[in-house]
Amino acid sequence: MDQHSITGTFGVKTIHTRERILDKAEQLIAQKGVYGLQLKDIAEPLNIRVPAIYKHYKNRDAILIAVSKRFITQLAQQFQYEPSSDAIEGLRTVLDSFVDFKIMHPAYVRLSLIDFATPKGGMDYVKIAAGGSFTENLTQGPLAKMHKRLQTLLEEGHHQGYFRPCDPVDFYRLVYSGVILQLVFPNDRLLTAPADQKSIYLVKESLRNLCLRYLCW
Repeated sequence: MDQHSITGTFGVKTIHTRERILDKAEQLIAQKGVYGLQLKDIAEPLNIRVPAIYKHYKNRDAILIAVSKRFITQLAQQFQYEPSSDAIEGLRTVLDSFVDFKIMHPAYVRLSLIDFATPKGGMDYVKIAAGGSFTENLTQGPLAKMHKRLQTLLEEGHHQGYFRPCDPVDFYRLVYSGVILQLVFPNDRLLTAPADQKSIYLVKESLRNLCLRYLCW
């Protein structure tokens, strides 16, 4: 095997190990919460020792920042729809996708809860990943386009005669809180066990009804 092949193989293995560490970290955050995450709990199921983690991440904080970057990257893809489509159908589509996103990534729900509870625009892990505080994210950084898409959808719904004029920040608060609270109160079963389709449907239906009552004339 030549040097380039060896280097290439090593690079692939390194990336694979880094991703496995993050996958396991997400699982543990979902099960134990952000503050329950310990490096030894990541290492044991992966059949590696804790010092091996330090080859890929400087410390526990670096892992949480990397998980937060995953979270922000996928959050930034939300509220995708066809601008020329019926606004109500577009709204239902993006709301359903948002619920799926949160249920498929329960660790991100845990991160969100702590992020919102942290003074001065969120906890450092997520602020580093997003490039700023909640307010800054509205107009700059990786989440700005997501917020703009939501604003455009609300404006389109108003032009089509479906929605009343609405501040997109107010509506985003409604959507986010409407999903998060359903997933953690009165229990977090949908985050800790395989979700059944009926339960997922009920969360989606509840969010759709909440948002349409808020928006429609």
